Amino acid sequence: MNKHICSLATISLMAFSLAGCIGSKLGSANNKEKVQMNIKEKVDVIDYALLKEQTVPSFASRGQSRGPMTGLTLGAVSLATNAVKQMIAKDKKKYTAEYDYALTDLYFYDQLSTENPFDPIGMQFSGFRLVRTFQNKGVTDTAMIADFELDATNPYEIINNSIFRLKLKSLQLNYAKAKVPANNKLLNMDFEISFHTSYVNGQGVLFKNIELGKFYFFLRKAPLDKNEEGYTAYFEKLKGKKLEGQSFIVPRSFGYHMSNSNTVEPAYSQGAYTIQVKVKESSKNTFVNQMIIDNSNKLVDALGDQLKKKLK
Repeated sequence: MNKHICSLATISLMAFSLAGCIGSKLGSANNKEKVQMNIKEKVDVIDYALLKEQTVPSFASRGQSRGPMTGLTLGAVSLATNAVKQMIAKDKKKYTAEYDYALTDLYFYDQLSTENPFDPIGMQFSGFRLVRTFQNKGVTDTAMIADFELDATNPYEIINNSIFRLKLKSLQLNYAKAKVPANNKLLNMDFEISFHTSYVNGQGVLFKNIELGKFYFFLRKAPLDKNEEGYTAYFEKLKGKKLEGQSFIVPRSFGYHMSNSNTVEPAYSQGAYTIQVKVKESSKNTFVNQMIIDNSNKLVDALGDQLKKKLK
């Protein structure tokens, strides 16, 4: 009797293991895969008419009419966040998949400037969309659609610090590229988004493929089956979520423009840039710790000073 029970238990365990090895129909969706990225541009992303005037104290007036140490105690408070994140390990196991997106020859502004390299007037970048499709039984099917948009909740940060942030507008996830076990309908995803530019400053120095900033967005245990309870609620909760990281606005390259007198005069370009996106999927919880970003305003200021010195 005991031998019979042991045999049944062994068979059950083998069946369970085989079920785990059999791939789910929601995974391995990579037949004739296509990835597409679309940029979103909007005239006057920042409505300057709605912004209040900011008073910038002169050098001579700084420190006057304030008590001792006011430069430290009343200064802007840095927002520091935990920089250690859980990212999917870089491996070639069958339960992990990667794919990339890229768009180049983009313009960050809709007009030239005669002011300076970081003039934000005419900023038109408002976000972008990622789409991945594949052939599902001979028919083109959509595996994922992700919409990211400019976080314009604090336009003063863009104007004062020359940096911008991103947030998720919406995400639709239907199939995984990575293999998904039959007994698992969840997926982990990492998005790594970077902005690059090449420009020349007023002294004729060329800077090639400079990284302006990097963003990260992490999905953990995202449901794949629309029929499962909690699917809609999971993705609704993600809408409006801010991404980790920040980026400098695109510096305008030095050049010339035709004036009304039919002569050439100094000007700054519309800010050419490139977006690169790396997506990593995993149906298993294989992660590594990596130091990815420091949101300290002090670091942003330091990097900003270095970049602006190059532009002079």
